[in-house]
Amino acid sequence: MDKDFLPSGWGSVAVHAGHQQDPKYAHLVPIYASSTFVFDEAEQGMRRFSGKEEGYIYSRWGNPTFTEAENKIAALESFGIMENSSPLQVKGILHASGMAAITTLLLSNLKAGDKILTHYSLYGGTEEIITKVLPPLGITAIITDLRDLNKAEEAIKKDKAIRMLYIETPANPTIQCVDIEALSKLAKQYGLIAAADNTFATPYLQQPFRFGIDFIIHSTTKFLNGHGTAIGGILLGRDVEFMKTKAYTMAKTLGGNANPFDAFLLINGMKTLELRMDRHCHNAMEVAKYLSAHIAIAKVNYTGLPEHPDHSTAMKQMRHPGAMLSFELKSGLQGGIDFMNKLKMCVRTVSLGTCDTLLSHPASMTHYSVPKEEKIKYGITDGLIRMNVGIENIQDIIADLEQALN
Repeated sequence: MDKDFLPSGWGSVAVHAGHQQDPKYAHLVPIYASSTFVFDEAEQGMRRFSGKEEGYIYSRWGNPTFTEAENKIAALESFGIMENSSPLQVKGILHASGMAAITTLLLSNLKAGDKILTHYSLYGGTEEIITKVLPPLGITAIITDLRDLNKAEEAIKKDKAIRMLYIETPANPTIQCVDIEALSKLAKQYGLIAAADNTFATPYLQQPFRFGIDFIIHSTTKFLNGHGTAIGGILLGRDVEFMKTKAYTMAKTLGGNANPFDAFLLINGMKTLELRMDRHCHNAMEVAKYLSAHIAIAKVNYTGLPEHPDHSTAMKQMRHPGAMLSFELKSGLQGGIDFMNKLKMCVRTVSLGTCDTLLSHPASMTHYSVPKEEKIKYGITDGLIRMNVGIENIQDIIADLEQALN
């Protein structure tokens, strides 16, 4: 795409953004499967190592295939957003996983004595790093219900050591939503860094930068890749200089870099993101309506339903409520196990974001070892089922659920 052509459609950006013409004129970005890159002469190596010349040195530090993925996601997260009368500029760093991206975010911004303010119902890996990995480094977390702005402000006023506000919305696995704009304003009021995990929503449904967030992370493994073929993550920041210096140094030193093949799969997966998400979302709404009327279901967690407590928040900041939902079976733990065992088309597995419908039973799978009182605090009941609604024909998804519930 010519640099002077500015597409007006999100789908066009998903297809074309980030691409630079390959020197050998390949239509698609090649998989640059090279650990290192050569120099024309010693002086060029000196210039690159000193930062006086841009260019690739070593794939842990950067790779052309990574660059296209980074630039495409940055374009999607900043599409249509203006800052100081100019298009918003953001920088992304591709990682080997979402957890690697979160690690770079936390360690490049926080030091011993700092605290993170966050909420219940986080992705299990995120919760583990902030409750088990960071405390020995002197970084601790304060967890409260951030849907209550008074509680959030009260926590900030009470503890001056809070340095970062970290949110995940919609959250995993209860699908609760927090108000990005209100929390971002609160963070700015008290001089905090504001970071958001946008994995469940994707930039097609929600753009946290639009509401003042400083950093966004994604597990690109999920909807961005869309096909369950590769692990990956990305950290994006609106402070481009910080991303090029401190965040980049932390990322390359920690060694959680992506690999060219997974980056290539991610790039091609993102080209169909708009089409996939439209189908995912349509199906999810139909499934939520079906489940909410079923006699075997005690509760459906889907922000597209008007009765969901976070419905208005989700509708304010999202294009559509999304593809993820969870529901509680009245029959509890054994009912959840029996239901999972009866599925015939939908897939029993963890993870999310693939074209096929995926279901997991947290109480017997991902959160099996978590004490029951902790699970209840996070809204994870014995009968809770998490569902990634796929892009199959909706009548077949519902038919499989029907026979498993009956």
